[in-house]
Amino acid sequence: MKKKIFIIAVLVVVIGMIGIYLFTRPKVLGNMSNSSSEQITETFDVSFSGETGDRIRFSLKADITNGNLDMTVYDSAGNEVYVLDSAKELETFLTLERSDTYTLVAECNEFVGKYKISVYKLD
Repeated sequence: MKKKIFIIAVLVVVIGMIGIYLFTRPKVLGNMSNSSSEQITETFDVSFSGETGDRIRFSLKADITNGNLDMTVYDSAGNEVYVLDSAKELETFLTLERSDTYTLVAECNEFVGKYKISVYKLD
């Protein structure tokens, strides 16, 4: 009898933990990636909507062999809102000052390598 109660208790805890994770995990707003073995000079972007006070997380992984990769967030009016640092791995946060549609722009200049960036909304 005690064994059954223990198993039921463990199952309730596991289900509860899964439920908490599903309700609190970050919401993916967008992804962007590129890989190039030859020099490219191009611009790529991904747009996302946000509300005042939303906390946005940017997760970047990059392996740049040559050239530059500059990542900047703009609002719908084209104003620069945030510039991401250059790094092999980066996780950085932005709290939105107003509700708007934002665009993350990746400017590749004579770029050789690969990168992947994901944009999340945190609860």
